[in-house]
Amino acid sequence: MLKKKNSPGEPDIYHFPELDDLGFTSFVTGRRGGASPAPFDSLNASVSVGDTQVNVSENMAKIKKSVGLKNLWAPTQVHGNKVAVIDSAQPSSSVEADAVITCVPNLTVAVRTADCLPILLADPERKVIGAIHAGRGGTQLGIAGATIKKMVERFDCDPVNIRAGLGPCIRFCCYEVDKESAKNFHNCCGGSRKRHIDIAGANVDQLVTAGVSKEKIYDSSVCTSCENSRFFSHRADNGVTGRFLSGIALNG
Repeated sequence: MLKKKNSPGEPDIYHFPELDDLGFTSFVTGRRGGASPAPFDSLNASVSVGDTQVNVSENMAKIKKSVGLKNLWAPTQVHGNKVAVIDSAQPSSSVEADAVITCVPNLTVAVRTADCLPILLADPERKVIGAIHAGRGGTQLGIAGATIKKMVERFDCDPVNIRAGLGPCIRFCCYEVDKESAKNFHNCCGGSRKRHIDIAGANVDQLVTAGVSKEKIYDSSVCTSCENSRFFSHRADNGVTGRFLSGIALNG
């Protein structure tokens, strides 16, 4: 379950206690408490949306201070299914991928979203973490399952030990797409032209199929479109908005 992490007056930060209790630091930023003006108001974590570097740098500094982060790394997201493996505390500054896994202590791995599903992974036995950006494209390409497979291959993880935190994303109630875009989503419904699809549900299915226990999947159940005052939503904000950050670190 996603819970508020910080004190009043600080930037909005949430976390998964189920992950933190096992020796990890998880976080999901809200949209309040930052420096960015509308339409990126206000805790925007991305310069790629049109906000200034000055604003985003100030926001990132606030996030790092509030969470207590040391090193932070996020991939260049491309809506695919590539999984980056980080084995250094000083990784390359630019890698195109939509998931990242590592066993490096005190290195926070994170993804930026505004309707797509952020997934945080933690294996307390092998001391491995991961962060996934699962949009419609990545979900159709099996990004969640591919990430679990890579954790098994590279770090000898057993999927039954892996925990997963599903952050805020656009939910079934608000995610209406055309019939073509809904292809490969079995958990959808709608009329002859439009369909509602369940990004979170599809990724839960992938995780379970990959061997993760459903009881160890912690879903925030937050819809970014419904909760647009708390989280950025590309759809609710008509395509011009900020990005919130979801990340996890292995405590050293």
